Amino acid sequence: MKLFTKAITATAMTLTLGVYAHAQAEPMSLLSYTNETQAKGNVKKIYSEIKKTWGFVPIVIQQYSVNPELLQAQWDTYKTLGSNTNFSPKMQAMMRLLIADKSDCSYCVGLNEGMLINMFKMPFEEVQALKKDPHSAQLATKQKSMLMFILQSVNHPHDNTTKDIEALHKLGWNDKDIFDGVKMGTSMVSAALLIDALKIQKDY
Repeated sequence: MKLFTKAITATAMTLTLGVYAHAQAEPMSLLSYTNETQAKGNVKKIYSEIKKTWGFVPIVIQQYSVNPELLQAQWDTYKTLGSNTNFSPKMQAMMRLLIADKSDCSYCVGLNEGMLINMFKMPFEEVQALKKDPHSAQLATKQKSMLMFILQSVNHPHDNTTKDIEALHKLGWNDKDIFDGVKMGTSMVSAALLIDALKIQKDY
């Protein structure tokens, strides 16, 4: 259960976090949303599941309460992708950092730098080197190859070929894994756009 929870948490970071720093005087979002104390019915049930799993309900998730059906769908997506334990949480943190850095997403850069340094004990210099050159990632060949493929899928999607897929297959990744990886990477990009469009404030 702990492994499952850790995987879900890593996936949630992949799908939801990407926002610039804003002044504290600004509202938490351009749109209203249902907070934990206001939640009722299925929204309250989902919030309860999220809090039990992650320990808190991020404002990014609370924003989805504007459309409870999408809130449910988003939470189901987190759980589904989070159940794929073939992805190293460290690799996912690297992936999030690199996508965030490419997008100048200061919220995610700071968060994932902190995770790599504090959770995965990466030296600060190694993290900075990673940002300069993703190929410097200290990962097993299988995880590093997936990292590079996800980054290519996000930054240069037209470059993907059948040879890339075949190479991943040879390393033990199946089609579901590859799809999940691309979903994690591209979902983070779309989430960052949504967060910036609604000017959702960071809540940590």
